Parts: sequence; structure tokens; C-alpha cells
Amino acid sequence: MRIWLAPSAFYPARGGVEELTLQLARQYQWRGHDVTVVVHRHPAQLPEVDEVEGVPVRRVALDLPGSQLRGLAAYPAALAGQVRALAAVGPPPDIVHVQCPANQVPALTAYTIRHRVPLVITTQGEVAMDAGQIYQNSAQMRLALRAGAARASVLTACSRRAGDDAAAIAARFDGCEVIPNGVDPAQWQVAPLPEEPSFAAWGRHVPQKGFDLLIRAFVRVREELPGAVLRIGGDGEQTPILRELAGLGVEFVGSLDRAGVQRLLSSSRVAVVPSRLEPFGIVAVEAMAAGRGVVWSTNGGLAEATGGLGHGVDPNDIGALSWALVAAHRDPVQPAVTRAHAENLSWGNIAALYLQQYRSVITNR
Repeated sequence: MRIWLAPSAFYPARGGVEELTLQLARQYQWRGHDVTVVVHRHPAQLPEVDEVEGVPVRRVALDLPGSQLRGLAAYPAALAGQVRALAAVGPPPDIVHVQCPANQVPALTAYTIRHRVPLVITTQGEVAMDAGQIYQNSAQMRLALRAGAARASVLTACSRRAGDDAAAIAARFDGCEVIPNGVDPAQWQVAPLPEEPSFAAWGRHVPQKGFDLLIRAFVRVREELPGAVLRIGGDGEQTPILRELAGLGVEFVGSLDRAGVQRLLSSSRVAVVPSRLEPFGIVAVEAMAAGRGVVWSTNGGLAEATGGLGHGVDPNDIGALSWALVAAHRDPVQPAVTRAHAENLSWGNIAALYLQQYRSVITNR
């Protein structure tokens, strides 16, 4: 198959959708498919033609019109130009797969209509999770999602919660297929569980991730487990606030690459994902691939990501969160169990699920 993967962003930007796209592209290439990542050219100085770790990348300006009258009036012509630019990428693919729908949707929808190419759209929780609340603030984004969903042959979501959130805007997402995100187990090693009460959390320091809730709960954990340590990785806009809030036993270890996360997990007994809302939570699966049990937020798709293993809790309930942390230390999930769950969510398995959807669409075209 000739496959276009069309994420909302791609490298050199780094995040969940970028990693998801890269891993799927690699899996498809390994199976002999012709894969191109087609992505919005932002910032404009990025090259139009590129390659990231062996994956061809084509960047095309896929801007929405904005709110100014001049932009709105010029948009039909601009959209036609975007469709022509997509046609210049190469021969039409057999399938176009949008991951994390955003401003790329109108042009790709129009392109698939003109060239009679099946369209697959996967929501990654952007409807509720975008830091700028773009879907709440932009009627154009909501209209684009509805139009793309109406055209798509298949709609999927990374979790049931993500699908339900998208369905609140585009009703066709209601009851859509759930295909979870994955992990590469080979990138993670299982280390023996430390005996001491040690907890790890990492990610962007933004309110959505709930690190402030975790720090408040950890005060009570220290009352029950004197000498407990909480190591927090990552950074962001909330870092100064978190540092001021932190008490005894809280350590900030800074920004982490994959090797740094591995070291953090190896030195910790329990991983914590205390998000106020999380559409899936790939960090939880990474922790499980490293043999760690997880205390996870019940607000979102983490129950699906973890398979219900570990301790689910509403992190807004500080008392319940502190109890779950203590319980996870005293009765940890065995590393072999968490590792086995992560292996079931390998990128190879996830890619196979998507390819099954592609073949079904093409066969029934």
C-alpha cells in the first residue's frame, strides 16, 4: 500500500503524536508499504522535502483562514492551492490517515474527495486536551472536524474517552473503533523493584498533568511512609509553582530523554500519572514496559492504557490519591505482569490493527 500519515505535527517538534506517527511509519515500512508523512509546514523555514529516521516527510502549508475578513474571502482559493500542493507530493496514495485532527483536515479532506482516496481520522484527545483549548475557541476547527468526519471512511480513537469527546463535536465519532497507542518494549528494561518508598512522575509541567495534586498528596504519604521520595521529571510553565509547593522528599530531575526516563523508573518503585484529564497516557505504558506498577488517574483513558492494572484514582481527591500511593508501595504489581501488558501494546500489534482497517476500507471502496 501507498500510505500517507498526516499528523497535526511532526519532528522536529516532539510529543505523543510525533512519536506515534514515526513508530507507525517504521512498522509500515518494515512490512513493505510505501509511507510518506504529510504535515503542515510550521514553522515556514522547515524544508518542504525532508526525511526523519528513514521516513520521507513532505511539508505543505495547510493554514486555516483565521478570523479576518480578508482571509475568509481568500480561503476558497487558498484551499484549492493547498490541494494542488498535496497533489504535487506524488501519486495519490491508497489511504490517507489523519492523526490528531487539526488545521490539516480541510485540505486533506478536499484532496481525498478530488482524488477518490479513502480517509481515516483518529482522534488523540485533542478536542478536550489541547493546551490552548483550540476546539473550544475556534468554530473553524469544529467545522473542519465535522466535515472531515462526514467524509471519512473510518473514524478511530486512542481511547473511548477520546472518542466520546470528539463525538460531542462531530457525532459520527460516537461508538467509533478504539485503537490504543503503543510502546516499543525493546526500548525499555525491567530493573528490580527498590525496597524503599520511591515514586516517579514525569511530563510537561502544565496544570492538566496534575503534578500539583501529586505534590499535595505526597505530604500525606510522608506521614505514612517517612523517608519516601518523589522524583518529578520534565519542565514547563508550572515548574516554578511546583518547586514552591514541594516539601520534603520531592526532587526535580529536569527534562528527560528516554534514557533518563529509564533511569528514573529503575530507581523508583511506583510510577504515577496524576493527570486531571488524559486521553490515553502513553507514559503509563512506558512505565509498565519498564516493569513498574502505576497509580493512574481515572479521568480519561488511562484505565484502557493500563488494562486496569495498578491503582486508579481521581487525583482531585487528595486523600484518595495519597492512599493509592501508599497501597501501590506496599502491594506493588509484579514487574512481569506489567511488562506482559506493555508487550501486548507493542507498536507492531497497534500497526497491525490500523492496517486491518486500511485493508477493509480499500476492499470495500
